[in-house]
Order: sequence, then C-alpha cells, then structure tokens
Amino acid sequence: MNNDTAFTLSTAGDRLRVGGGLDFTAAAQMSPRLRQCIADLPASFTIDLSGLSGFNSAVLAFMLDCVRLSAAANKHCQFHGATTELRNLLRMASLED
Repeated sequence: MNNDTAFTLSTAGDRLRVGGGLDFTAAAQMSPRLRQCIADLPASFTIDLSGLSGFNSAVLAFMLDCVRLSAAANKHCQFHGATTELRNLLRMASLED
C-alpha cells in the first residue's frame, strides 16, 4: 500500500470520520485515539470510511477494533462510505452484511 496521506480520526456529531491511509502501523498508533473518539460519541454512531485514501488488510483489524471498543463502551457503531474495493475485502473476509 502506498500510504502518502497520514491516517486521521475526527468526530463530528454522531460520526467518526476516518481519513488518509491505513496500514498496521497507523492502526496500532491510533488505538488510544480511537478509544477516546468512541468515548466522545453518542450511544449509536456512524463510522464514515469514505475518507480512506489507501488501506490494506489492516482495515479489517481496525473495523473489528471499532466494534469491540464500541461494545465495551455499551455503544453501537455502523460503518458507512466503504469503497467497492473495501466492500470486496469485507466480503472475502465474510464481514459484510
């Protein structure tokens, strides 16, 4: 993966916006920030993936981490804005509903 753009997380209302390139290093470094973002969001929120400019299979670990951290905080998250490439990856991993 060519990761020219830094991975970012930001919150606005009931949305967690994900942007930039996501690889395993970025996902691991963002774990504390992800936990704080989820704490700041309402009980039901959307994770907007439309800002991802590049990713590899680390996105699966990131998404599972989002679900796990949300559940631990008694919150519900749903994903929005996945590209065709990401939906194909999720389908291959049997994670798309």
